[in-house]
Amino acid sequence: MDKDYAALAHDLMIMEAMVDDMAAYLDSDVVDWTILHANMPRLTIGGYLMRQRRLLVFKDQLSEEDQERLDGAISQFDAGLQERVVRFERRAQQELHMRIAEWIGILRDLHRHSATEVNHYAGIVDTRVVMKELLDKLQTPPYRLDDGILKEVLTIDRLLKSRFSEGEFVWESIWEAAYPRSEYWWLYGVPD
Repeated sequence: MDKDYAALAHDLMIMEAMVDDMAAYLDSDVVDWTILHANMPRLTIGGYLMRQRRLLVFKDQLSEEDQERLDGAISQFDAGLQERVVRFERRAQQELHMRIAEWIGILRDLHRHSATEVNHYAGIVDTRVVMKELLDKLQTPPYRLDDGILKEVLTIDRLLKSRFSEGEFVWESIWEAAYPRSEYWWLYGVPD
């Protein structure tokens, strides 16, 4: 198995584990949900959405079996939302507020790291990617994005852009096709 396919397969495995716990997560009030498998990130709506979107971009590179697994996970996710529309919206809004606060904190602390620390930035910029996934989902019916959130994010982006040096894609090259520079500019360079 080549390195790129291994990355896709790993992302699919994480996505499946997330979807297996998603209904219980949405029904709970737990903020920090741990997936009971080794080497798994914590379960978040944004983390799931990020993986779903990018795996759909690379779906044709997956084996037939893995394509079926992807389709099954997405169907399971969608079915779990049918009776939880309000709950999903509320939890996604909560997560978005939490991610915005986290991103503001990250940007505030960046002065401790030099602009040459691409690996540091690459390890934290997923917060902004997840914010975009949550924003996109909450702007599609039947969901509603809270007033003012988009303005807040655009203000934060303007501040980041004013001290941002454009450059190469900061994540593994496999993911670059899923993140066009025009939409995900913060993945192409580092803050000054």
